[in-house]
Amino acid sequence: MAEANSQIIIGAAMVRDEERPSELGVEGLYDQYAHAMFRYALALTGSVDDAEDAVQEVFVRIARDMKRLRKVSSIKSYLFSATRNAAYSQLRGKKRRDHLHEAICVDIRVKLEEETGGKVATSAALCEAFGGLPLDQREVLLLKVFDEMTFKEIAETTGASINTVASRYRYGIERLRQALEVNDNG
Repeated sequence: MAEANSQIIIGAAMVRDEERPSELGVEGLYDQYAHAMFRYALALTGSVDDAEDAVQEVFVRIARDMKRLRKVSSIKSYLFSATRNAAYSQLRGKKRRDHLHEAICVDIRVKLEEETGGKVATSAALCEAFGGLPLDQREVLLLKVFDEMTFKEIAETTGASINTVASRYRYGIERLRQALEVNDNG
């Protein structure tokens, strides 16, 4: 088994892969494997941010519990398996967020169709316009329109003043209208 005899270079010292991982320390493991783990996560996720998050998640877990590595027969296999799991977890989370965003867009369209008598832009245009709003405006619109909260309740929830909440709502609605008018005319 060539893998059992593989060696890792940590600083000036040579350390065998089968030696105790805790002797390498998190920093040593990171120095040795992080770049390759990132490359692997990037290939799986297709996103630099998601790949970085996946690798970070692996090393955070290791830093919290180095003891888990004592039972590992191959550090490299363990790290790459953990990277794979973290990358797929990132993808699942992204998929859930995308579905949630799509569901919210459909809900907005239905609500606007009710209010405008059925004349509203396509779901794709609405979704794009809603996604283009600043987070604070999206938050207020969702709480106001779907959860039917008052400006006072939204202010209490977000920690903003009632006037700020009302402004965010007005600006958000106006930006949606402008974006949808451009889409309908252009």
